[in-house]
Amino acid sequence: MYPIQVEILNQEIDPEDKTPSYYRILVNRKHIKYVTIDPGVFEVDDLCFPPILVEKLPPFPKGDWNCGRISQIVGNPTPFFSETLKKTLPSISPLWHPKSYDYLSFQIGERLKSHVYMASSPQFEKPIVAKFARFHWEIAYYTAETRVYSWIDGHNIGPEFLGYLSEDGRVIGFLIEYIEGRHATISDLPACKSIVRELHGLNILHKDLNKHNFLISERGAVLIDFETAERSENREVMEKEMEGLEEQLLDESGNGGVFLEEDT
Repeated sequence: MYPIQVEILNQEIDPEDKTPSYYRILVNRKHIKYVTIDPGVFEVDDLCFPPILVEKLPPFPKGDWNCGRISQIVGNPTPFFSETLKKTLPSISPLWHPKSYDYLSFQIGERLKSHVYMASSPQFEKPIVAKFARFHWEIAYYTAETRVYSWIDGHNIGPEFLGYLSEDGRVIGFLIEYIEGRHATISDLPACKSIVRELHGLNILHKDLNKHNFLISERGAVLIDFETAERSENREVMEKEMEGLEEQLLDESGNGGVFLEEDT
């Protein structure tokens, strides 16, 4: 019997096992730890299947640490923690919204797309959407996107920004309202053009206007996914973005709506 409760929340794995694999792990339902596994320590099939991997992990060391490394030495097949340390991990900043909620206070549900999940909590009457960095190197993406939400706040261009998502005191993501709707089709071109004009009116380029980044709801077209958006006063570029909208709504490639298999 494994001595502590271990749940793998997220993972990023090299399918060829030539580089380390990375895991975000919940221990005893209250501590999140980031564990790196050296190449060759476990079979790739085991690395990809959390229920089996959990049974093969070495005992977790006691103490106040949040980052660890599992290794193996020549002549001894038993994996072990070769390193544990307490790191100051990066946080989204600067912050503009007054509210923040702890990750562990939420039930994380269905994955809508990579890094985007349905979530629920007694703090909210309805299900909401959580978008967060699984690992420290992803923080920059969400720093940029939270800044864009501050630019569009109050303009009904995107979902309502509900607050930040924090982990161990640092901000790793954010919460937005869940928009019940469907992705745009060519028949929604006028509504999509209207919402893009509003965005451009704030001197913001979206830069990823694929049809999956429009939701058609009761309130009309709603834009989502602002990771690549940026401030701009270049009207020529804005016109090109608008001109390309029809082609994007006709696109059947599936770009922008694909799940990434390495994410859990």
